[in-house]
Amino acid sequence: MVAEVLKPNVQDLQTDVIDLLEQISELMNRASTALSSDTSGNKYAEFEQQIRDEAKKVKHLELRMAIVAPMKAGKSTITNAIIGQEILPSRNSAMTTLPTEIILNAELTEPVLHLSAEVLSVFQETLLALRNKIEDLGMETVQEKLAQYPHLAKMPQQIQQWVGLTITAESKGCDHIINTLTSLNDIVRLCSILDPLADPIQYLTDTPRIYTPFWQLDKTKQQPKLGNLVIVDTPGPNEAGENLRLKNVVAEQLSKSSIVLIVLDFTQLKNEAAENVRKDVQKVIELRGKDNLYVLINKVDQRQEKDMTPEQVQQFVAAEFGIGDSGDTGRVFEISARRAFTAASFLLELQHNPNINLADMKTAKALAEQVFGIDWEEDFEEATARDLQTKAERLWKKSGFDPFLNGAITALMAEAAPRCLKSSLKVAHGRLLELSNDVQLRSSAINADEVKIRQEVGELEIDLQSIEQCRHQLQEIDSIKSNLYKRLEKILEDIKKQVQDSLKTYFYEEEYQRADNIKKGGMITQSFFSWASKKFNFVEIKSASSGIIEFTSMQKAEHFGEQAIASAKSSIIEPFLENVRQQAKKEIKQSRQKIQDSLETETKPIIERARQRLNENFHVNLSLPTPNLENESAGNIQVRISQKTKLVDQGYETKVIEKRDFWHWFGLVKKKEYISVKLPDKKEDYYIVSLPEIVDKSNQLIEDSIKNIKGGINKYLDEDFKQHIDRFFAELDSYLNNYRDTLLQAQQDQKKQTEERQKLVSELKSLQTEASQNIEKADSYLQRTSDLIRDKK
Repeated sequence: MVAEVLKPNVQDLQTDVIDLLEQISELMNRASTALSSDTSGNKYAEFEQQIRDEAKKVKHLELRMAIVAPMKAGKSTITNAIIGQEILPSRNSAMTTLPTEIILNAELTEPVLHLSAEVLSVFQETLLALRNKIEDLGMETVQEKLAQYPHLAKMPQQIQQWVGLTITAESKGCDHIINTLTSLNDIVRLCSILDPLADPIQYLTDTPRIYTPFWQLDKTKQQPKLGNLVIVDTPGPNEAGENLRLKNVVAEQLSKSSIVLIVLDFTQLKNEAAENVRKDVQKVIELRGKDNLYVLINKVDQRQEKDMTPEQVQQFVAAEFGIGDSGDTGRVFEISARRAFTAASFLLELQHNPNINLADMKTAKALAEQVFGIDWEEDFEEATARDLQTKAERLWKKSGFDPFLNGAITALMAEAAPRCLKSSLKVAHGRLLELSNDVQLRSSAINADEVKIRQEVGELEIDLQSIEQCRHQLQEIDSIKSNLYKRLEKILEDIKKQVQDSLKTYFYEEEYQRADNIKKGGMITQSFFSWASKKFNFVEIKSASSGIIEFTSMQKAEHFGEQAIASAKSSIIEPFLENVRQQAKKEIKQSRQKIQDSLETETKPIIERARQRLNENFHVNLSLPTPNLENESAGNIQVRISQKTKLVDQGYETKVIEKRDFWHWFGLVKKKEYISVKLPDKKEDYYIVSLPEIVDKSNQLIEDSIKNIKGGINKYLDEDFKQHIDRFFAELDSYLNNYRDTLLQAQQDQKKQTEERQKLVSELKSLQTEASQNIEKADSYLQRTSDLIRDKK
């Protein structure tokens, strides 16, 4: 046995695992060459390639770190500071709408943005849909809707003219990358404003990927390379905006990440922590859990004497979020992203251009302003490159970024690396066992009694037939599927009734919602009319109780109708549908377990018989997938707008008349009199939105969504269940067929000449010896990875 005296760190273990995988790959190559004369040689050639692929995974390990932040907390600046140059777009309003992956690679010379074929296709289709939408609405209406979004004002005309909106698969250099990402994010936001029910993000499974070099202050202290660090830039909890369904997209990215960094604004901690920030952090915890959550307190360079000290910040975060208590202080970092980015970008530019004049540097003035203070312009004129380099290095150290980066990388190594190593080791271990058992059985069978071999082959044929009969006779699977479908049907119908009732409450119970919330204990969901009164200050609710809402223009009525349905979708329909999906998955999970138990009961005796005869433990497990029940887009649903005409009472006007009156100058001078004259009623057009129709359209959304979920369930039961059960039996067949084929090959080996047969036996024993040694190493390394994972917990 291989004994490990000292428990190594994860870098040492990674090196050992890579060496072992390379040895196993060479062993599989030997087996393939030695047994090239028969069919098993091809199998070991496939094993060799598989092990090589696993070695690449370990060498190029991706350590994923997601960054989430409330809007304007400095998320993009933090990412740019890690890279050393500005690579992510930013503006005063919310910027990020879709996750972006940044892969750090020191071997690159310039950053490159890659968009997959899927991303390109989704956005090109979205641009076409937006072009049609703009034509339908008209440019005047479009600009009215974009009045609050000046940065989007030029896009509609560009889309119509197709100017400056060509999306390419690859963008090189920071400027091109920023322009491309800005366009993608603005397209998504524009779509959410002009067509609230459209949702291009729901079709994306890929994300934009930026491969970029990065800056390091002291390369001599660089840690051993442990793969690529992947930073995932995600939309913040309050950054998504209305009508952007990002929860599922963000949840998927967070679930793939080993650690999650949430950024908080130091200047806003006291003011907003009780409400906004705590809610934002809680949303992230709900998606990912807090065990792998780390907190960055940004903008600490703005700390004043009266503000919280670092110790108080630590206590505050621990109390408010349950993170970074006295026993776990290494999960809260105080940083200044602005200082870090200013320093890093200057030092990176200086590294690339060591002989450049300060006046020609793009980053020098920003650094001078940061480090010299109020007299920076005068000091900058007298400064040398060496002066600013020293200032930049000091500024970097004061930014707090070194402790943060070292702590984050340490956390990533402790969390992600052992799991990756364990996965690759298990694959290699399984292939080694198969090789070992194959050569051991074959070498012993060569000299075994030919009658005994023939008898064993016959037994294996019977086992294979029994497996096939078991496959066709398992009627319980059909029964489980039928009962599952019935239960899911009932769940769907019950939920549909609940959500329809909730829609009525949401739209109609205005007075109840506006009643004394203190006496009623408060309302969790904001009422529709309360939302609408804030969102649409132009709304004229003339008769809300009857469900008729009047508008002064067609455009206002149409916009209100769109936003009303979109509001119902996000506030009422989507939460209920998520409940449907969770209940359906729970039912399916229980049914999966029943099927697995049933198959195990039926197949276990067959496997046990083969195991006893062949002295081999079978490792075949039925792994049924979790269904994807995310509903598709609901299509184009519009509310009809009725145009009416009414007579508006214009009141009275005062007129002056003159008449003679004997009592007024004896009738010689006309007397002026003021009289009120009723003005004629004025015809006025107005536009009506029917609240009952909005409810009907919302119910149509429910029907369409339920239909999509049912379709997903049917597809899952009819296709995915069947495919995975077929795969289960195929694996059983493969195990039994493998041993049968090995015995049949041994029968052929017995017919070889004595010298040739002895040479083959010698080669098989050599392969067996080396396989056993590698199995011992793999067992040892698996134990070491388990220890690292246990230590992390």
